[in-house]
Amino acid sequence: MKNRKWKEFEKLTEKCYENMEKAKEAPECWHKAYAVLKEIIAEEREKRPGYAKELYQLDEETDYCYDVQGWLDDYLDEVDMQDDNVRLLEICDELLDMFQWEEDVPSDIKLLKSVTLRAVGRAEEAAAFCRQWLSERPDDLAAVTANVYAEMGIQDMEAAKELIRQHIPEGTQCTEENDMLFTAAASFYQKTGDKEEEKRIRQALEAYEEYLQAYFTGNEADGLLWGEDEDILPFQ
Repeated sequence: MKNRKWKEFEKLTEKCYENMEKAKEAPECWHKAYAVLKEIIAEEREKRPGYAKELYQLDEETDYCYDVQGWLDDYLDEVDMQDDNVRLLEICDELLDMFQWEEDVPSDIKLLKSVTLRAVGRAEEAAAFCRQWLSERPDDLAAVTANVYAEMGIQDMEAAKELIRQHIPEGTQCTEENDMLFTAAASFYQKTGDKEEEKRIRQALEAYEEYLQAYFTGNEADGLLWGEDEDILPFQ
């Protein structure tokens, strides 16, 4: 039997989006909906300890009636826009603890947490968090990117530079997969005054942006910069 609080969650989330459409600032309905969601999870896990161990399973359990994952993404964006960093850190930590994350990878949440830690002046903590994350997932480019910013945040420029060199060797193309790392690299080289490397990185970013513009406007006459085969499109 479905928890009756789902109806309350549904009404609150509808109000959240109605306020967005009206450009009306009403953060409390977002916080109330999140509180109700936590109550539902806690109550269901009392009855079934294995309830929704992974985030995506919340939508499976409710036949995709409430788009919980989508709403949580929007909620994090909303709190971020409010510059409520204390609450944002609390939510990130709660979500990381609330689910097992064995099937999904919470890279967006961890990246948001690292940015927010630096925003509240906890740069050393951000660096330690990012290093631990990278040690667990050394091939996760979100973790690499977070570490570049975190090392810059504590002025360990050599560590940041090594990460960039390791993951963006000369000749690397900018793609959907690594564009945020390229952006971090551009910021790094601008900060360190390495104009030659900054130029190389920015040219790669510009080439990728031009490619996307040509692709999405259907102007293929500009050429597929990454080859003629759609199997190698940079955003796949």
